[in-house]
This record gives sequence, structure tokens and C-alpha cells, in this order.
Amino acid sequence: MSEAKGANRSQAMVELLQRWQAIERKSIEQCSEIMSRTQNPLVRQVLEIIRNDSGQHHRVQQFLIDTLTKQAVSLTPEELAEIWDKVEEHIALERETIEVAKELKKKAFSVVHKVILEYLLIDEEKHDRLLEELEQFKKGMYPYA
Repeated sequence: MSEAKGANRSQAMVELLQRWQAIERKSIEQCSEIMSRTQNPLVRQVLEIIRNDSGQHHRVQQFLIDTLTKQAVSLTPEELAEIWDKVEEHIALERETIEVAKELKKKAFSVVHKVILEYLLIDEEKHDRLLEELEQFKKGMYPYA
């Protein structure tokens, strides 16, 4: 691939990521506006979840932009080795939270509880998947790991 073609692809990704960030900022504003109009705790909780997720998405999108415009991502085997024991402990912790969430979901009898517990379960499973991906990076560095 030519350098110009690669630069064009990177620029196209940056532009789309920036467009997405603008949407996330609008989502944050809208959630805040709606929250200011209601005192209902369920509605406020749902909107707060969305607002916080949108803020996190914006930060992750900026990370991706920075990896395309400033400095590529790097991770050395030594960096990963320094923290891997703690990462493994955290993987076990995340899996425990998943089991607790599943148990709670089975016991839930209210629609509100079921919906919120499902959200939490999905989020915890997402954390577990992210940590599994980190483990795949490790295996790529250490083919016999």
C-alpha cells in the first residue's frame, strides 16, 4: 500500500471518528437537558448511564484519533509482564461479578430490576471480553503463552 493511500485511509477514519464524537457530545447535552426536566429516578438513572457511556465513548474515540494522528499504539512484552498477575486477578473478579449479576437477575421479580440488572450484566460481560482481548495480545506476543 502506498503511503498516500494509507494517509487517506487514516484521515477518513479520523474524520468519521470526529463526526462520531460530535454525536456523542450531542447525546451528552440531550441527556443532561432531559434530566433537568424530570425528577423521576428511573428516567434519570437511565439517562445518567447513557450520558456517562457517551462521555467514555468520546474519550475512547479520542484515543483512536490520537493513535492515528500522534503516536501509534505500542505494548511490549515487558510492560504486559509487569502487570499480568494483577490482570489475571481482575479477570477473576470480573467473572465473579458476572455470576452475581446472573444470580440476581434470576431472583429479580420487578421489570425495573430485570432491565437494570440486564444492563449491568451486559456491561460486566463487556469488561470480561475486553480483558480476553488483552489476553489475546499477550498470546500474540508470546506464541507459547
